Amino acid sequence: MSEVRDATARIEVRRRGDRRRRWLRWLAVVLVLAAVVGAGWLVAFSPVLSAKAVTVSGAHLLTKDEVLAAAAVPVGTPMVRIDTSAVADRVAGLPPVAEVNVTRSWPGTIRIVVAERKARLAIPAGGGYLLADATGVVFQAVKSPASGLVVVDADPSDQQVLVDVGTVFSALSPQTQALVSRLAAPSRDGIELRLKDGRRVIWGSAEDSSLKSEVLDALLPLGGTEFNVSAPAFPTRR
Repeated sequence: MSEVRDATARIEVRRRGDRRRRWLRWLAVVLVLAAVVGAGWLVAFSPVLSAKAVTVSGAHLLTKDEVLAAAAVPVGTPMVRIDTSAVADRVAGLPPVAEVNVTRSWPGTIRIVVAERKARLAIPAGGGYLLADATGVVFQAVKSPASGLVVVDADPSDQQVLVDVGTVFSALSPQTQALVSRLAAPSRDGIELRLKDGRRVIWGSAEDSSLKSEVLDALLPLGGTEFNVSAPAFPTRR
């Protein structure tokens, strides 16, 4: 009988131990869930990790206030709920902005880093000039352009012509870009380049600009005062 009682006691001890382990496992699961829920609330809803400041760097043509106004960051909103892509899209809509990067800096700062466009083209307009980057995007109006910019003779109100001018200029190799002093675009099909040494390049339309650029680079070392790459398969020089 004593052996039976001992076996029964051992079984009961094991049962109690199993129940205790099950309760401990359930308690651990409950505690983990509570921690996850608490962390989620802390990150997504608590003011503890909300956006408290917005910094702007890289802006020179634009003021900090102009960038902040365009960014429209909802200060006070939890950081994780701020759509940084939407903020970047709004800032990218400012004409002088070439690139923008928006990041979260924990615990409470949104950082906006702006790269502004660089003026390469100057288009006479009224009593001043419109400045555009190498792609033809106009982003600033000034009374007089800085030295070294390529002057563009084109209708400043004709956006498509300006886009075509940007297509042509950005297709040029850096070496050829450095040779250009003036660019004339009386029409979309009549684009011409004037080089600093007086040579003239008849470009035609912006179509096939990459190919025309390659052909021009091959022609220039051969000498001449006028180059015609409007039909890149049949270029001429004289």
